[in-house]
Amino acid sequence: MSESTGARHYVLFPDVKNAQSLYELMKAAGVRCTFAPTPREADRCCGLAVLYQDAGERGRIERMAAENGVQVLRFFDGATGDPDRMKFC
Repeated sequence: MSESTGARHYVLFPDVKNAQSLYELMKAAGVRCTFAPTPREADRCCGLAVLYQDAGERGRIERMAAENGVQVLRFFDGATGDPDRMKFC
C-alpha cells in the first residue's frame, strides 16, 4: 500500500452514528484511522470525520461502507498545514 504524503484523507458523514460504524469497520480491517473534526475547508458545519492515513485505502473504505449500509457524504483530501497537528494516525 502506498502511504500518502502532503495530504490528509477524510471520510465525511451525515451523522455520528455512521462515522462510528465505519470507524469500527475500518479498525477491524486494519486500516490506520482515527476520529477528527471535519475540516473547515471540507464543510462549514462542524462535525465528526474519520481521518485515514493511506490514500490507497479509499476504494476499500468505499466498499466497506457500501457493503455495510454506512452512509458517507463524501471523501475529502486536504493539504497538511501544521505538520504536528493530527499526527496520531
